[in-house]
Amino acid sequence: MHSTSTSRDFLKGDTVKSFWRAQVAVWGVFATVGFVSRFAIFENIEAAWWLTLCQESLGFTLTSVAAVLYWRRRSKAYSPVLVGVCVILLCLGTSALLTATGYAIHNLMVPEIIKAVPHQQFKLGFFYYMGILSIWSLIYFGASAELAARTERLSKMQAESRALKLELERLQQQIEPHFLFNSLNTIVAEISDRPAIAEEMTRRLAAYLRYSLDKQGRGLSRLEEEIEAAETYVRILALRFDTRLECQCRIDPATLNKELPHMTLQGLVENAIKHSMRAEHECFQINIDTRMQGEELVIQVSNPGILKAPFDLANGGGGLGNLCRRLALRYPDRFKFSLDQRAGRIVAEIRMNGDPEML
Repeated sequence: MHSTSTSRDFLKGDTVKSFWRAQVAVWGVFATVGFVSRFAIFENIEAAWWLTLCQESLGFTLTSVAAVLYWRRRSKAYSPVLVGVCVILLCLGTSALLTATGYAIHNLMVPEIIKAVPHQQFKLGFFYYMGILSIWSLIYFGASAELAARTERLSKMQAESRALKLELERLQQQIEPHFLFNSLNTIVAEISDRPAIAEEMTRRLAAYLRYSLDKQGRGLSRLEEEIEAAETYVRILALRFDTRLECQCRIDPATLNKELPHMTLQGLVENAIKHSMRAEHECFQINIDTRMQGEELVIQVSNPGILKAPFDLANGGGGLGNLCRRLALRYPDRFKFSLDQRAGRIVAEIRMNGDPEML
């Protein structure tokens, strides 16, 4: 909520600054044109100067006051007809005031011009100011409507972003307890028979959890950090399976600093170990391969075994389903996941195009 309010305030603050810059610039142009026109008509530079100073300053002040009053009451719902009537009356009254002020200055400074210039000229002055104020009102309300639309779009985008962030946090929270539960069960199974192994596994689990807690809330990690965490995870389980479990990494150096969702690699490795354990190999090796293909980051994790059924991305559950949903939030329409059988190995592959979305 605080972020939304800040963004709205920034948007409005930027628009207010733009309004005042435009207000000064436009009335500055009116003042220049008005001074030249009055001097050409009346051939009196002093009268032209005072008329311009009073008329355009008054017009600037009145339109500024009208804008401020509207800003203060913009949150209230008024009938468009009522607003239109008020604007017309304001334009008529302001035009009459400006014309009367001009007439009074003429009569005070150069009364002979009042007699020489037909009153039709002052009627034209009234319509001149009426036209200016009408155009100003149309531009002002058009800009206000655009600001309201932009603010509404911003609010909608931020609401969607908050919903996606909450969904991502929920998915992330599902990972940690699942991993911790499995790891603790593994340690408990070793305490009675191999207490030294259980103790070492506990140390390695503590190191892994320290990494996990350090990255908690960030949502993204560098691939280099993910590889280190995955290797630590493999070493935890390797203690249980003695020499049966190995992990070999072939990493493209260009991929090390790429960011991806936290614990992406761990999810693939955990799935690989699960399939390898089902295959009951005497010794199995997990391969982690990363490379860049143009703008795509390609990660492959393979393990020995037989894939019993194709992975269904739409209905996938468990760790892989969680991973795919998190990737979909970070890479909307920019990622591909596949789980295939290749010879005697099961290969999980992720392709991520571009950088992840910042939620």
